[in-house]
Amino acid sequence: MTWFNPFRIIVPQSDKAHLVASRSYVSYGKAELQDKLDRNPYSFLHVINPSGSGKAPFKRGSESFYGLVRERFEFFLSEGWLTTNNELSFAIYRQSSEHHTCTGIVGTLSVDGIKNGRLKLHEQTLESREKLFAKYLETVGCHAEPVLCVYPDHDSTGAGANAYMSTWIDSHRPDMDFTTTDRIRHTVWLIGTGDSQPLSSYLNTIPAMYLADGHHRIASSLRLAKKYPNQPSKQHVLAFAVPASHLAICPYHRIVLHPGWNTDQWESAFDSLRDYLSWRRITDDEVVPSDVGNVQVHTSDQSWELKWAESLHAHGQVDAALLQEYVFKRLLGIEDPRNDPRLNYAPGFLDTAALKAKYTSQSGQVLFKLHAVTSRQLMDTADEGRFLPPKSTWIEPKLRSGLFIHEIQ
Repeated sequence: MTWFNPFRIIVPQSDKAHLVASRSYVSYGKAELQDKLDRNPYSFLHVINPSGSGKAPFKRGSESFYGLVRERFEFFLSEGWLTTNNELSFAIYRQSSEHHTCTGIVGTLSVDGIKNGRLKLHEQTLESREKLFAKYLETVGCHAEPVLCVYPDHDSTGAGANAYMSTWIDSHRPDMDFTTTDRIRHTVWLIGTGDSQPLSSYLNTIPAMYLADGHHRIASSLRLAKKYPNQPSKQHVLAFAVPASHLAICPYHRIVLHPGWNTDQWESAFDSLRDYLSWRRITDDEVVPSDVGNVQVHTSDQSWELKWAESLHAHGQVDAALLQEYVFKRLLGIEDPRNDPRLNYAPGFLDTAALKAKYTSQSGQVLFKLHAVTSRQLMDTADEGRFLPPKSTWIEPKLRSGLFIHEIQ
């Protein structure tokens, strides 16, 4: 069974690709969003946010609102700003920044393959969000942002896929090549039906891939496929598959809003957990390595390094899960990490000094700085049928909406 397939790919006109492709609309501030909508008629934001930044004529999330999204999508097609050659194709997509370069394949995953375990998951989903996005897909009729998958590339099959991509890139001019204002370069090579078979063979020989980002989109697509079993286009999900060696995983740090323990109280609390961790004070000018099994704690007055007992990591738990179980739950009574108002999260872009300046400048805020989950930990968690805690990973690359579209009407 082939489960990672080429498809009738819809892409922006090459001369407008840099203008069409957009970040998720929730990533824009109100003023920035309005500026994009006012000054760039080609932005895909006009599709995914058809009411602009003002009050929508229909409630956001309603079927009528999603109908507006579909209308704007059809307008972009009619204007020729989005186009297709009607050929089943893969796309090689490379995203490059000053910190990281990732190259992978855009195709579609079959629902049957997903249900048969060819795609391994590591996050739980919320039923309400599954239903909401399933209704969105049903009404809008397209996937406009691929889910992000990872395939192991340490063996001959994954390495073969990588080698095929490298050969194609070296011998073909890109179909799209542009840089966005966030200083990220986006390069695309389209591979048509006649040339896609070798790559398809490599990808479909890989025993399993791992979902890095897009769990709710997968769950929603499965719901839609079940509702329409006789519509082939709804039996596939748009996906971007990248080699594990290209994946960049940043941590999600924890910020606890605490009534205010002093240094002695924190150290007494750490002492009470001596069967599970060891601790020591650290100073601002001390270089503390960030490693798996190591958590830094920073208050406005003092900083510490915590190290988990080796026996805990022997059970495969990631640092965020251990922190939740032994510190947040046992010491602070935080039972629900998704909804407890005392617990906030910070993506791991900033260095320690910047994190401390932002999150410990006021007493009562405590920063727990974590090391990133490794790709091996992510894959092991999925292989064992376990789930990572909420907000465990911030994964790059983040794909732009409207750059690759799979129509499912």
